[in-house]
Amino acid sequence: MIGEIGLIALILEAGIELDVAQLRQTGTRAMAIAFTGSLLPVAVGIGISVATGYDFKAALAIGASFAPTSLGVAASALGGGGMINTPVGQLIIAACVVDDIIGLVLLSMFKVLVKEDPQLYEYFIPLISSFGFLIVLGVPAVTFLPRMIETKYLPVFPKKWRSLAMFALLTAMCMAYLPLLNYTQSSYLTGAFLAGATFSQIDGAYDTFTHSAHSIMEWLLRVFFAATIGFQVPLKEFKSQYVIGMGFVLWGTCVVIKSLVAFFVPRFEKVEKGAIYNPYKRDLLVTGLSMTCRGEFSFIIAAFALSEGIIAPDIYAAVVFAVLLSAITSPFILLQCIAHFKQLQKKHLEATNPMKKGGGDGTMPLHFYIHIETKAGWSLFERLQNEVRDLDLVVDDLRTRHTRGLNPTINNDVYVRDKNTRVAIPTLKIQQSNHAAFERVSNMHSELSQQDLVSAISTNSLGALEKSNEEGLEDVDILSKQLKEEQIIEAREKQIQETLYRKLSDLGITVLDVEQWNPWDWTSALDTMVLKRSNGELADMKFFMDLFDQADTDGSGDVDGDELFEVLTQAGLSVTKEGIHTMIAHVDEDGDGDISRVEWEACMMHYLEQKKNSKKTSLIGLLGSAEENNDPDSKSDDNASFPIKMTSLMTSDEYFVDISDKV
Repeated sequence: MIGEIGLIALILEAGIELDVAQLRQTGTRAMAIAFTGSLLPVAVGIGISVATGYDFKAALAIGASFAPTSLGVAASALGGGGMINTPVGQLIIAACVVDDIIGLVLLSMFKVLVKEDPQLYEYFIPLISSFGFLIVLGVPAVTFLPRMIETKYLPVFPKKWRSLAMFALLTAMCMAYLPLLNYTQSSYLTGAFLAGATFSQIDGAYDTFTHSAHSIMEWLLRVFFAATIGFQVPLKEFKSQYVIGMGFVLWGTCVVIKSLVAFFVPRFEKVEKGAIYNPYKRDLLVTGLSMTCRGEFSFIIAAFALSEGIIAPDIYAAVVFAVLLSAITSPFILLQCIAHFKQLQKKHLEATNPMKKGGGDGTMPLHFYIHIETKAGWSLFERLQNEVRDLDLVVDDLRTRHTRGLNPTINNDVYVRDKNTRVAIPTLKIQQSNHAAFERVSNMHSELSQQDLVSAISTNSLGALEKSNEEGLEDVDILSKQLKEEQIIEAREKQIQETLYRKLSDLGITVLDVEQWNPWDWTSALDTMVLKRSNGELADMKFFMDLFDQADTDGSGDVDGDELFEVLTQAGLSVTKEGIHTMIAHVDEDGDGDISRVEWEACMMHYLEQKKNSKKTSLIGLLGSAEENNDPDSKSDDNASFPIKMTSLMTSDEYFVDISDKV
């Protein structure tokens, strides 16, 4: 009895975990993966069982035991691999939730299987009852009932008693739903799922439930699995060659066959020939391995079939062996697969780093960071990636997050690469050259404001003034090129912004921000150093020069990336070798692969100057200010035609701190 309460709590938690917004975002593909992934193991299991002499009832029970994917096992592995907030991670989680619902329906059919010679129509009663109540009780559970609970029921109680009031209502609904579903030929566990689903869209309900009931649930589930499944496993049967052999056959067919659902994963980009890293192959393998994870539901179905005499102890032992093998091997292989592709992605970033590729033209592809906040929409992930692809952009990474609720705001962070536009590699030398040129031209024309000076550069008005000054002409040429590049970047940003707003306007966009970012930003490693200082002090020049001296153990005045990496890691700083080598490549003027004390000092001075003047003054920004001064109405007109709140929630530096394991 106590164990059964633990089982009800497990299904109740599955209902509370239901994320309607997640299901809407993943769309039809999640449904296709779930239904196909449930039917394939059932069909294969029935075929193998019938071929080996079992009747149809036993064959159906054996096949149904391999239908559900374990949400807990898959989510744990994806979370450990850092992929749960990616589109493919969300797709897998949504498919697992639908899988649970299908498992409940299959479980309800066993009430018919235990009957002697049931009529044909009796097989359909559990299906009709289960799907009927999933609609009649499920739709209100994710639409108006949560709103009523939040606005009408919970406000009646003082704030400190609301969690208890929520638990009381949840218990009452369980007490009503369990017998209702049981007496109508459905599974009483479906009632527990529906009761939990009612609270799935209430903000904070899931966190409150897991926080308050997690330790109790762990104890109850131990009792359930030990007192039911544990005692039912005939250990002596594992000595049988038939049990072990049949277990491997079931694992190699009913479990592995579900990996074929990976081909429902969308493919957005063609991988360049000879590329080290293939994100589509990663998504295929991760999806396939995730859906082969088996767990609690498989044991529940098999144990029920054994207790009702549908299957014999030897085949039950074979099913348990196959499920245990899957529960151990699938998440292990999945984590290894994710780690492998992370390494390939790191190598790909290193191989495509323009600072390390000799013989180039000094340019690199233009990269953008897109932050977009919308309401949930059907197949949102696929639609967003398709729209980005139509803009000749390649998605390097996409992360999403949202709160629970009936219509939550979906935050998407998209990191893309432009297929057609290239910009100058922002080396330290180029940045210093641009800054020095602007200082010299500003001093030479001190009678002009900075805005007027940039306006004159944009119209080539300074050319005639600099004819007698060769150095002045060179400076103007440097600034003209910089301004032209900034204008190209701004135009591309505006094009992306306006196109996405127009194409996705039906989703209720509240924030749409597009800005340039650099995957190989040389300051990211330094930012990590500053952020990780334990004494709370800001890094100064002495701090950075002391780091160099510690790395320069032989006193040669030069250090390589490995020496610098070793010193930084020993100091407890969170940096990567790729980040250090990228920084060195940006400041290594003589190209010998090492960084001298002079180069390091120049690099740190420039970095600290940038941090001191954190709001970088761009030429295009100054030009815009000059145009606004000349046309005061232009700014208001632009805002009127494009009514979107422009807010950048994550800078490129923060992105690199967030995914420091990649770069």
